[in-house]
Amino acid sequence: MKRIIFTLLVMLSAISINAQQFYGRVISSDGFANIRKGPGTKYAIVKTYKSEDYLYYTPEKSGWSKVYTSKDKSSYMGYIYTKLIAKVEDVLPDNMETGIITDPVDNYVNVRRGPSTKDAISSRLDLGTEVYFIKYNANWAKVFNMDREFLGYVSLSRISK
Repeated sequence: MKRIIFTLLVMLSAISINAQQFYGRVISSDGFANIRKGPGTKYAIVKTYKSEDYLYYTPEKSGWSKVYTSKDKSSYMGYIYTKLIAKVEDVLPDNMETGIITDPVDNYVNVRRGPSTKDAISSRLDLGTEVYFIKYNANWAKVFNMDREFLGYVSLSRISK
């Protein structure tokens, strides 16, 4: 009986370690990091993240991490080399601000996967939604919800302070 309980505890701890998801920031000296179909450079590139972009990840023993587009594990995208990610702690970066979503025409604002109207729309935010944001460039902001989860990019003109 003790042997069975011990085996079950070992299995559960292995599952919980593998299943632990973190929020991180890409920190590549090359300025980018590739997301691949599998855990290794021989696999095809499915997406490229720029340094300072945020993502959700689950480290694996292989030295690679599974990457997700959101906290939801069904949003699995591929793998990234774990050393290219810095875990984001529950503190706000110095340059993060708070703002309110606003738009003079519509009742919502598009959230995009990248800082361009050519990038796909990943979601929408209702007017009046409070967000954290970091200025990405002169026209775009990286937007986070109030739980500090990265949502995507929104035009700076749609955020009021």
